[in-house]
Amino acid sequence: MFKFTFLIGFVLIGRVYMLLPKTYDVRFVSFSTTGEGYVDVSKVRLTGRDHRINGTFEVLRDMGDETFSVSGETFNDVEGNGEFKQLPFYMPKQPICKMLRTYWSYAKASVKYGENTDYPVDTLPCPIPKGTYYVKDVEINTDGWPMVIPRGFLKGVASLYDNNEMVGTLSALIHVTDKHS
Repeated sequence: MFKFTFLIGFVLIGRVYMLLPKTYDVRFVSFSTTGEGYVDVSKVRLTGRDHRINGTFEVLRDMGDETFSVSGETFNDVEGNGEFKQLPFYMPKQPICKMLRTYWSYAKASVKYGENTDYPVDTLPCPIPKGTYYVKDVEINTDGWPMVIPRGFLKGVASLYDNNEMVGTLSALIHVTDKHS
């Protein structure tokens, strides 16, 4: 009984901890992709001083859990000199729709259907439907992110697999700085 009570208390403390004000600011620096024939983001750009994501992207084929999977890795460069060190935070390879349902909470506050995209993020359909979608003025909102994040440049690399063969990557670079009061 003590173990169960301790576990419940630990989970509740973690949830409250996530609601505390963040001590950091985050902004996009860049993103890039490799691979062709799956998703085209060539018309998406970072714009303005605050580097908001704007443009259209095209999902070139329906992508469902039967054949498509995704894995992810994270890297940190504290000094900004290009020497990235791999972090112990990673996303194991898993079906693409399961991945979206599992990790969407980190992007949910930033990307909203009908507000800054027409991609159906409100329902996260599976398979991911083929089509052309827009994103407008998307900036990082850290609601739901951990309280503590390493400062410096963080790079996330997601790898896309088609029938267990890696066919492309999406790499996003963000800059995390102390919040200025």
